[in-house]
Amino acid sequence: MSDFVSFQNTFRGDIVTPGDPDYKKAIARWASNAERQAKIVAFVKDAEDVSTTIAFAKASRLPVAIRGGGHSASGASSCQDGIVIDLSRYLNGVRIDPENKLAHTGGGAIWATVDEAAIEHGLAGVAGSVNHVSSFLVIYATY
Repeated sequence: MSDFVSFQNTFRGDIVTPGDPDYKKAIARWASNAERQAKIVAFVKDAEDVSTTIAFAKASRLPVAIRGGGHSASGASSCQDGIVIDLSRYLNGVRIDPENKLAHTGGGAIWATVDEAAIEHGLAGVAGSVNHVSSFLVIYATY
């Protein structure tokens, strides 16, 4: 599947390329030194979109980066001349299990979203104090 048109036709999320008006926002990162000029930013909606994007990248011989919250100062969430699989637009939800004091987070969730969901159940996330950082591991305590 190295044909971009075929990729676009099977992809259900949003595809952003350098000619799109929101491209600059799509490649922006928390640390400006981590920003890279991707050929494609793929805002995936589900696992099938991820699989489709990886297959296209492989067939097109393009490097891939994964963006959760975009907070990587090293640039790991960016990709020069490649494809960024971006989880922040559609895979950013949080579901709280108050009985077991667990949070189930999408790969694009940030701590602000986790905190807001936890507070509704009288819980608080035990993590860093910067709420615009990706939330990969969540442990809860009652307060």
